[in-house]
Amino acid sequence: MQLYGLDRLTLFLLLALAALLAARQLAETEAPPLTSLDARQIQEVKILEGKHLQLALLRDAEGWLLTHPEIRRARPERVAQLLALLRAPSRASWAASQDLQRQAGLQQPLRTIDFGKTRIAFGGTSMPSGERYVLADGRIHLIDAFWFDLTGLPARHFEVP
Repeated sequence: MQLYGLDRLTLFLLLALAALLAARQLAETEAPPLTSLDARQIQEVKILEGKHLQLALLRDAEGWLLTHPEIRRARPERVAQLLALLRAPSRASWAASQDLQRQAGLQQPLRTIDFGKTRIAFGGTSMPSGERYVLADGRIHLIDAFWFDLTGLPARHFEVP
């Protein structure tokens, strides 16, 4: 059977080529990560609400230790989720001017998370998508609001039961 002068094999090959090109374009347009840090290199994590320390974690020979508000072993899977913030997809980013920081609610961040010497600060939500503005490495990014919720979990969610 022919369709517009094309046989089935040619039509199949054209459709396969179109699918490959679409997949390649999709892969090239994936959002870049928030930071280039390697989670395996992080030794300490601190989460602050305003200026108040909410949670502190320290890596030791046995894994992760919750050091604030109490000293206890930390759940490795929960810490891994927290460390995944480093590679969270950045939907958009801009140079962090003072005016843009003010508009994004980042002059007085709601929450900050320190991964050693790298700080990620959370500002307001974007409209209408509900993504969060964050400041990292001198740039303002838009990331999924899930990360703000995760960093706000109480310490008991990080403790080994």
